[in-house]
Amino acid sequence: MIARPLPYDDEMPRRAGTRAGRAAVGERQARLRRRRYAALRRIAATAALATACIVAYLYLMANVTRMNYELTHVAADRARLVDESARLDDRIAALESPERLAKLAAQLHMHEPPTFAAIDAPENLSPVPAHGIAFLDWLK
Repeated sequence: MIARPLPYDDEMPRRAGTRAGRAAVGERQARLRRRRYAALRRIAATAALATACIVAYLYLMANVTRMNYELTHVAADRARLVDESARLDDRIAALESPERLAKLAAQLHMHEPPTFAAIDAPENLSPVPAHGIAFLDWLK
């Protein structure tokens, strides 16, 4: 590769380090720019961190409040169900009372039988062993 001559005269003295000087100026300006906004970045990062902490705290408090409401609703449902269960137990007791049953039997003209029949059932009632399918008993 052939070097091309520089566009200035040979009589003009050459300055040493022009490229390095230009690069140093650019780096110095970039460093100043970064320093200028460093405090602003720190403030923004601190504000973002504080905002994130506050949002997390509010989320947790909202979750606790929601769970308290759910607990209140569940407690109210439980109390309602206990009351309803007690009311139904009382109704069952009233329907099963011997006085009521005797009154219903009298209305239906029912009476005690003159004799009672007792049947003795064998103790071991074992099921018949199954062989094959129920409706295809010939497949034994």
